[in-house]
Amino acid sequence: MTYYEDLSPYEYVKESIPAGVSAVNVGWLEPGEEYTQGEVPEGFTDALAVMVRDSRRMKMRGWHSCRLAHVGYTEPYPTTVDVGGQKLSLGGAEIRVVAESGEWLIAPDLVLHYVSNHSYKPPTDFIEAVMDRRIAPGE
Repeated sequence: MTYYEDLSPYEYVKESIPAGVSAVNVGWLEPGEEYTQGEVPEGFTDALAVMVRDSRRMKMRGWHSCRLAHVGYTEPYPTTVDVGGQKLSLGGAEIRVVAESGEWLIAPDLVLHYVSNHSYKPPTDFIEAVMDRRIAPGE
C-alpha cells in the first residue's frame, strides 16, 4: 500500500473528491513510518467495524496486505475480520467520514486492522466522525 502522513492532503484517488471538498489522509500506514499509538475510546472499534462493513467506498480490485510486523503470528492474505458474523476482506476499499469542519477524512479499510492489531490511534477528528457516524456522501 502507499504511506501518507495523517492529515496530509488526500492524493490516492484524487479525482474521486467532489469539487470544493477538502480531503485528508488517515491511517495509511507502512513499515518504517511512525504512527500514533494509544487507546481509543470505548465503542470506537465497534463503530469503525460497522462502518467498514456497511459504508466502504472506492472498492478496488484485489487487496493490499498489512505489511506491519505481527508478533507471534503471520497475518493471512488478504487480511480478514469478522463483523457481526460476516467475514470481510480488508485492503481493497476506503472509509470516508466528515469532520465537523466539513473536511473529508479518508482511510483505507485496513484502518480497522491497524486499530485492533497495531494499537493505531487515529486523529481525534476521525474518531469523532466515526463515533457520530458522519459518513461522507458517495456511491
